[in-house]
Formats: sequence, structure tokens, C-alpha cells
Amino acid sequence: MSDRKTFLVPGYPAPPAFLSTAIVANGFVFASGALPVTPDGKLVQGTFGDRVSACLDNLEAVLKAHGSGLEHTVKFNIFITDYKNFDELNRVYTARVPVPAPARSCIGAAVLPRGVDVEIECIALVAPRAKL
Repeated sequence: MSDRKTFLVPGYPAPPAFLSTAIVANGFVFASGALPVTPDGKLVQGTFGDRVSACLDNLEAVLKAHGSGLEHTVKFNIFITDYKNFDELNRVYTARVPVPAPARSCIGAAVLPRGVDVEIECIALVAPRAKL
């Protein structure tokens, strides 16, 4: 028997059958990579910063549905297809994450799902008073 849990995320595209948007286990939320998509699953247009912001908005929704939030993050993994966008990534990211900043990796990727140029995943603590 497993103590792993996952929850549906209101207003967020349903994940494909081969993954969960997140799993709660042992006081942590392990969020799958969030893409820059709208609630109806359409790709976000605009600047690279707009797409980073959309990824963070989506992660925030996923974390909230799983009893957490960006303020409880401890680790981010960010995948980008072009390091020319690194400064813009950092500008948007630092405006949204808690201080002290969580641990983070930024990985250059040749290709990401659906042809996007950024994908962000994270690990967060379950909020102290979350009722799951």
C-alpha cells in the first residue's frame, strides 16, 4: 500500500495517462514539468518571459491543488532550449520565488514537449496546515 496521493487541478489541462501533475509523498509535493499553456491547453504566445510566467502560474495551480504553493518550494528544475533567454528567465523567476531562493538547476534541452522553449518542474513542502 502506498501513501502517495495525487489530485485533479481545477482549471488545468488533464495530464496524459502516463503521468500525474504531481504526487504528494512524505510531506513533499513532486510536481511534473509545467508547460506554458493556457487552462484550455493552448500554447502561450508572447515573449519568453510570458511563457516562463505561464509555467509558474501552472505550477502554482498544481501546488495549490496538492496542498502547497510557490512559497513552499525547495527545488526547481528548469529546461530551456536557448540560453540566450537565460537573463529573461531569471528576471521572471526571481520575481516569483521565495527568499531564500530554492535550489535550482537550469538545463539546456534540444527539444521540449509540444515544441515549447521552456518547461519547469519543482519540489515543494506540503503547507503546514494543508488538509489532504
